[in-house]
Amino acid sequence: MTRTCKICGQPAPERRFTAREMMFGLRDEFEYFECAGCGCVQISEFPANLEKYYPANYSAHERRPFVDEYGRQPALKRRLRDRLAEHDLGHRNLIGQILAAKYRSGLPRWIRHAGLGLHLDSAILEVGAGAGEQLLQLRRCGFRNLLGLDPFIPADIAYDGGVKIVKRDLAAERGVFDFIMLHHSFEHMPDPREVCRLLRSRLRAGGWVLIRIPVGGCHAWKKYGVNWVQLDAPRHFFLHTEKSLRLVAEPAGLEFTDVVCDSKGFQLWGSEQYLRDVPLKDARSPFTNPTGQTLFTAEQLAGYAAEAEQLNTRREGDQACFYFRAR
Repeated sequence: MTRTCKICGQPAPERRFTAREMMFGLRDEFEYFECAGCGCVQISEFPANLEKYYPANYSAHERRPFVDEYGRQPALKRRLRDRLAEHDLGHRNLIGQILAAKYRSGLPRWIRHAGLGLHLDSAILEVGAGAGEQLLQLRRCGFRNLLGLDPFIPADIAYDGGVKIVKRDLAAERGVFDFIMLHHSFEHMPDPREVCRLLRSRLRAGGWVLIRIPVGGCHAWKKYGVNWVQLDAPRHFFLHTEKSLRLVAEPAGLEFTDVVCDSKGFQLWGSEQYLRDVPLKDARSPFTNPTGQTLFTAEQLAGYAAEAEQLNTRREGDQACFYFRAR
């Protein structure tokens, strides 16, 4: 049987699979297929009742406690931290260089990527921000112009330090930004081509997009199949390869520049957990009980983390940061 791929548009032979909802242990079944043309693993039919699979305790929407410790620091300390952060962002300066010999800026690796050219006052938007975990991390580092969008949060969120998460989608946003980031939200969106078009329309000239997603065709997919934890049926509609992602991004005016694997041991222990028919949110899971006794020993978890680093080095990790620049 052949099916038309929603990404490359070609009727191509494919492999079909039945995957179960296992984050909450509902075990509802959904058909997926893997396109032989572009490699994208995708759900055959979008569920009609998606709300069922995003309950109130869905992790990404749980609001984080946050105190703006950066904003409460003395002005001199903030200025020194700013110089260190700017140095780490690629804007070399003597004070930052001196501080870097002893201190860390705390900037996440994905924003220190070479060539972004960001400053602490750059306009940054996160699409599908949930409760804003990534934006709060940037605020702790001194970023000042941060906005998040998420149409599925219960209501707008306003944190100390001016970080806002607004209950609306990208189509309703009218701002223009230097950097737009999607951390594990793009795979939840049913029309990736339209999303890419909207992303490009909200970028300033020379602006950047970061799409951070689970990756189809990875080691964990090949090893675990439908028990791969980041397949995450039915919430993940598309598990892109580099080829399939470029097929939807580049026609929209987003030029691919680089990909960096940043997978964790989660891809291995989470999938092993599913092989045992144990839901992700089970009390015995490291996901819900990160400091207590779980299905795995500390030595096993350390081994999974080390294996993930090796997979990243070989570009076989199950998630990656894809960087695009506005043409």
